[in-house]
Order: sequence, then structure tokens, then C-alpha cells
Amino acid sequence: MIAIYVRVSTEEQLKGYSIEGQINDCMELAGSKNVLKYIDEGYTGEILNRPELTKLLADVDEGLI
Repeated sequence: MIAIYVRVSTEEQLKGYSIEGQINDCMELAGSKNVLKYIDEGYTGEILNRPELTKLLADVDEGLI
């Protein structure tokens, strides 16, 4: 399974590179519409304890990805 992870931390970032824009670009690179999506909105890159990032890493550990 292919997974994508997208994130923005501020409203200002949403104006330049939206979550939807990131998802579309990632799916195009993946070459598939069948992907697991992990989306964290409003979390700074300085903090690694983000809900969807944590779930993504757990899914990797479980062999889902």
C-alpha cells in the first residue's frame, strides 16, 4: 500500500500550498488513487508528536504500508 502524509501549520501556508494541493501532487507522484492519506493540519514541523504522523508510523510498523 502507498501512503501520503501532508501537513500545514498556519493559515498563511494554506493560502500558498493547501492540503488539497499537496494531496493532488502526492497522488500524482504515487501514480495511484488507491493511497492511504495521513493529514495533519495546524501542527508545526518542530513537533514530531502529531496524530496522523504517529498513526502513519504505527501503520508502517504493522506492515500496512
